[in-house]
Amino acid sequence: MQESGPLTSKRTGMHRLVPSLLALLLLAAMTPAQALDAAIDRAALADPPPGEISDNLTYLGNVAHGGGQVISLNFIGDTMFASTVTGIYSYDISDPSSPQLLGALPMYIWQNEDMDIDVERELLFISRDPRGFTGQFAPSTLRFFGAIHIIDVSNPAAMTQIGFHTLPAGHTSTCVSADADDLDACDFLWTGGPYANPLFGPAGRPIYATDVRDPLNPVTCDEPINAGLMPDGGTGYAHDVKVDDSGVAWVSSEAGIHGYWTNGDHRNPLTGQVETATPCDPVPYGGATTPAEATPSRFMHNSDRNFSLAIPGDPTSDGAGAVIVATEEAITSNCAASGRAVTYDIRSTLDGSGFADPAGTELDFLDTWTPEGVDGADGCSSAHYFEDRGDGLLAWGFFGQGTRLLDVSDPTDIRQVGYFRPNDANTWGAYWRDDVIYVADNGRGIDVLRLDGASQSPAAMDQVQAPVMPAAQWAAWEGRVTADPVLGYLCPLT
Repeated sequence: MQESGPLTSKRTGMHRLVPSLLALLLLAAMTPAQALDAAIDRAALADPPPGEISDNLTYLGNVAHGGGQVISLNFIGDTMFASTVTGIYSYDISDPSSPQLLGALPMYIWQNEDMDIDVERELLFISRDPRGFTGQFAPSTLRFFGAIHIIDVSNPAAMTQIGFHTLPAGHTSTCVSADADDLDACDFLWTGGPYANPLFGPAGRPIYATDVRDPLNPVTCDEPINAGLMPDGGTGYAHDVKVDDSGVAWVSSEAGIHGYWTNGDHRNPLTGQVETATPCDPVPYGGATTPAEATPSRFMHNSDRNFSLAIPGDPTSDGAGAVIVATEEAITSNCAASGRAVTYDIRSTLDGSGFADPAGTELDFLDTWTPEGVDGADGCSSAHYFEDRGDGLLAWGFFGQGTRLLDVSDPTDIRQVGYFRPNDANTWGAYWRDDVIYVADNGRGIDVLRLDGASQSPAAMDQVQAPVMPAAQWAAWEGRVTADPVLGYLCPLT
């Protein structure tokens, strides 16, 4: 009897193990979409939160670590990293319907709203705003510097800071390459955001380039990027950077959208000469300020260039990288002035005129979109961060108006083809992983959605209209936020 006990236990364990192994083998033979279907079939899915969700989206669930104050997300394989007000959190998302917490690196972070990652070296970069040292309400004369934190995330369960470097600005930091043969290399960071202290440097808020090839010894370049491009000759607020598939780094700023080569030999449109570009001394490519009739505030927050987008009726635009999609951030209760989603044709600026004559050159806008009007919302929310699935289907955060799926495959006619608008939304960005969307919400945490019928092209998807947001609901959302009396930007009240 004593001998049969362990034997029976082993047999029972083996009987349990065989179905599990078979399940794993079946999952391994599935496509990612089929594996996700199987995972969803096994999961007890949560009901969507109170609010509105389009029929083509399935709500998979929510994670709210860090108090739910999620600012930005990024990924390495099946690991998701969340930057929150209270620190960095890592999750295993091999089952998208059930993210599992792996580790946490507690610290106060403001704002790091477009967190970048070096996938090859498994490094994560935190861009600390000068307000992240002194508090959001401190006067500008007390903001002495911004900073970059360099985090080793090779073990997501034990993330470790290996570098810390101060520089004049901080808010967003983006990887750029110094190597024309490796455009994905994270050799330098281009950092934008509020200039630390107007007493210590040039007027305006330019981009600063920092060499992080030796992450233990970062070095910031002597001169800033993107200076003097406002129509009045000032620098303005340089907010964020996105590198396109050709290696051009696009700076979105108060001065508009301007692209630069950071490596290789390229013709400088201002001089007509072929020059060698470096991240410290980039070669201008194109771009210009933005027309007030398209974006009244003229403050460009972030942008993306998709080479697959073409302008209908213009065969020369197909595959030419003619189109830039961008966010105007303008937080206001005035619907006519609230920040918009916008598409531009950049080709007329490739002669360098946006650099040579900032006051006389504007981007050619194609279309704009806001939640107001198209779905009868009783309030407005500025556009914020978005991500392109790759084919012109954008998952776009609109603060209190939630996540909107926008089809820009025809950039002259932006269409809404899906929406997720919880009653308590404060959506800062949305991120694609195959047909799953991870929503960063500064209050709710991370909502996980799945797009049904994801194999459809954006143009084949039906245009949809979200129900009207009740006035009482909008008033409640407005009561949760206020503008900083010094800086005028949006701050959740807790």
